[in-house]
Amino acid sequence: MMTREARLRFFFFMNSFGLLLLCLFVTPTSASAPHFNPALPSPASPAMPKEQAAKKETKTSTPVSTNSRDSIHISRDDRRKVIQRGKAKITERDMELLARLVYAEGRGEPYEGQVAIAAVVLNRVASSQFPNTVREVIYAPNAFSPLNDGHLSRTSNASTQKAVQDAVNGKDPTNGSLYFFNPKTATSRWIWSREQTVVIGNHRFAR
Repeated sequence: MMTREARLRFFFFMNSFGLLLLCLFVTPTSASAPHFNPALPSPASPAMPKEQAAKKETKTSTPVSTNSRDSIHISRDDRRKVIQRGKAKITERDMELLARLVYAEGRGEPYEGQVAIAAVVLNRVASSQFPNTVREVIYAPNAFSPLNDGHLSRTSNASTQKAVQDAVNGKDPTNGSLYFFNPKTATSRWIWSREQTVVIGNHRFAR
């Protein structure tokens, strides 16, 4: 038989246990997981891989134009001009260089002879046998006697400049010649072997 004191202890124990169970089932817990919104990045989430970040940046960035003309700026001196029959092009700077060569080679020649010298240079530019720029043709080794020392006088005049312009516009008194020489001073047997086309002033022109 349980004593009166033991019965009281058992009664209080059962009441306390029942109250604890009641609190567990009735009281809402604050440890529930927070609601996750997939549209917002988690502050604890790891950094986006570099490959994915690069792809995302590529998709959202403004497309770059593939038209090269949008990014190329040509200076006044570098603008191209079509030479005779559209076979070659030169710049205004090349025209000045050519006028200096015509002055060095033909300042004592008649105007037609000056046009002919310029035409020979332009014929070489248009020919597959020679370089395709005026500067390269003029400065080719042993191409013109005034450049034997590698330099060309900076002198030109209105006559040689006009002669170059006429040659650029298509005038060619040489009939397509690629060479010219002075028969009084020429010592090369090779140049004499070329087909001669016309004689203008002190120069003979040949193909």
